[in-house]
Amino acid sequence: MVTVIQNQYNKLYQKNNFFECIFIFLICFTVYLSNGMIISASDTIPNTLLTFNWLENHTFNFDAFKNDFFCPPATRYSCYFFTESKNGHLVSTYPIGTAIITLPLYIIYYIYLKCIYYLGSAPLDLTSSSFEIYRVFFEKLTAALITAITVSIFYLSTRIKFSRSVSLLSTFIFAFATNCWMTSSQGLWQHTASNFALVLSLYCLFKANQIGRYQKIWLVIAGVAFGLLPSIRPTSTLYTIAAITYSVFTYRSQSIFLFYGLISILPGIIWNWYNFSNLTGGYTKMITKHPPYKVTSNSFTTAFFGTLISPSRGLLIYSPIVLYSLPGVYKVFQSRAGKDEKLIGCMTIAAVILIVSYCFSTYWSAGYSYGPRFMTDILPIACYLIAYFVQDLFTTSKFSTILSSFNFNIITFTVAIVYSLFVQFVGAFGANPGVEWNSLPLIVDKREYRYRLWSVNDSQIERHARAVFHKVIRPPVEQSAYIQGLSGKIQQITDGNQTINSPISVNPGSKHLIIAKLENTGTSRWFGYQSALEKGETRVRGYFLDDDNNTVSEFRLFVSGKPKQHERTQAFASVTFPQEPGTYQLVLDMVSEGVGEFPNPTGAPFYKIDVNVGNPQSQDISALLSQIFSQEIKVINQVESFNSDSINKIPLLITNKSNFIWSNTGKYPTNFSYRWLAQDGNIIVADGERTPLPFKLAPGESAAINAIIKTPSQPGKYTLVLTMVQESVAWFSDKSDSPQLDIFVTSKL
Repeated sequence: MVTVIQNQYNKLYQKNNFFECIFIFLICFTVYLSNGMIISASDTIPNTLLTFNWLENHTFNFDAFKNDFFCPPATRYSCYFFTESKNGHLVSTYPIGTAIITLPLYIIYYIYLKCIYYLGSAPLDLTSSSFEIYRVFFEKLTAALITAITVSIFYLSTRIKFSRSVSLLSTFIFAFATNCWMTSSQGLWQHTASNFALVLSLYCLFKANQIGRYQKIWLVIAGVAFGLLPSIRPTSTLYTIAAITYSVFTYRSQSIFLFYGLISILPGIIWNWYNFSNLTGGYTKMITKHPPYKVTSNSFTTAFFGTLISPSRGLLIYSPIVLYSLPGVYKVFQSRAGKDEKLIGCMTIAAVILIVSYCFSTYWSAGYSYGPRFMTDILPIACYLIAYFVQDLFTTSKFSTILSSFNFNIITFTVAIVYSLFVQFVGAFGANPGVEWNSLPLIVDKREYRYRLWSVNDSQIERHARAVFHKVIRPPVEQSAYIQGLSGKIQQITDGNQTINSPISVNPGSKHLIIAKLENTGTSRWFGYQSALEKGETRVRGYFLDDDNNTVSEFRLFVSGKPKQHERTQAFASVTFPQEPGTYQLVLDMVSEGVGEFPNPTGAPFYKIDVNVGNPQSQDISALLSQIFSQEIKVINQVESFNSDSINKIPLLITNKSNFIWSNTGKYPTNFSYRWLAQDGNIIVADGERTPLPFKLAPGESAAINAIIKTPSQPGKYTLVLTMVQESVAWFSDKSDSPQLDIFVTSKL
């Protein structure tokens, strides 16, 4: 009789959990989509295209995406998310685990797209700008789906240990009071799939701890999830190591079933080894050029405090509720004899090590994101720990006395939840235009401008809050009276140290900080960049005119504050000067962005500066002959033989060791070429095929190319001389300051 009652209770319990889980999923999914925008970065592009590319183009490489919408040839850094593999193909710079996790969803999306494109009799072109609307839409949809599922599984896992009220509150915190909302659900970051795999694996281990007849199955599923973590986000490998350690000591011989599941790690390993001959994948090139960690006390101190308390990246500033995981750690330590507590304890240790590792990271600010993006990886563990605190709080505090008496713990806990929720809310709904905070007015990723992360005025949270406020209460920037009252004067242009007087001379493509001193001479108040307006922000517009009076490029200087009539302020930005040498005019005027230009009865520019852009690559041959021609060429895959009279491609890494920019356009472009020498040293081919550079290379910069090599028609043994050549000027191999690279090659029939 007792068994029957227990079975009936279990069925009812599971049924209630199922409906609660569905309800939580629907609430989360709706909220995550409700802001109607995607908040991510170009990092996510490869994983959102991989399945589409495989199904449509039947390949895992992205060669078809060279010089397209994603990788326009004129913009060098637009394509950093793709990199060349050892085979010379364009592949993802980032791990492919996210694409593996989302594969079923993207197959469904592909079938849908094929249907609508078939009905419209139009081809499906993944490389076109018209496809971007679909890519972005499906990315946001997938991120919201995966994160909503993650939250639902989180709830189920807490229900194994805690009451419904404790589970609901801790789940609410995880879903809406942390960067689970603003990072995981808004774009297909690695964190989205990583948290899904982590939460799923923990749920499976909680179920396995109950020692039922399905324990082995739960262990296998947990192993699969933990095995995927290194392929999703390499730093999350710490959780996999913690799981293996826990499993071996807890399940003993049964842990073999978790190891069976760990076979899921193989696709990521195979991918990295096949494309890069290493285990870190495309990160290798990034690590070689920019080491991600710097183990010094100074870097630790900067990153530690920056990660925790900086106004625009601090975890405790964005989600102070996480502080309540600390009492949870103590509760877990007290109950460390239990299997579940041992599991959470192991994962807590892994999370702490992860935090410490990020404190040595040179990229601790986490790039173009909202708040402490890197800390998203520890949030599931932190919220599990918060559940222990909530359980203790509910146990020691009677609900009947909460409203009738002062309870310090409950009040501070509630305030922390409300504030954390507010931060995530304004992040989601103020993202447009609040997300521009990262690059406006100065790009915070650059070391010289990273001080913005510590600025109390115009913090990222404040900018987003202003954006939300101005969506509700719109300033009168589009009214005709306001527009007619706009007037201003540019009094002075400086570089921060001294006045810039016309004319000036700069290097091609160089960047300089330009500051404009302004005065509001009109009756309408200006709205500066801190206002976070979608329309009507006051800016100084600048553009470069060439000798034919054609606009070469355009930029903005960002006005600070909200000056009224007769008040002074400044506008500033880092300005990129034209790439091509020559004479230009820098013209400045003022605009109300998205509304119109400042009234200008005279028609004359507000300010004008003559600019001379010059470098050794001028049109004077005598100047060209004084250049230092130096190169470094590395062969990615060793070459020993070719078929005679054939055209081949060799993957190379070339580095500009010269004192001038290697241009891929203009009168004297720099190309890759080669010469063939016979065994006796005589030149067989003096003028080889040209391989152009993918972009301009400044001194010290590198680029990977697939060099085109045409072999001699006669078989034999030759020396292949690899070199750069500046057209109509010089072959680098002919210069004493440029060591050439010789390869001994056999040409066979």
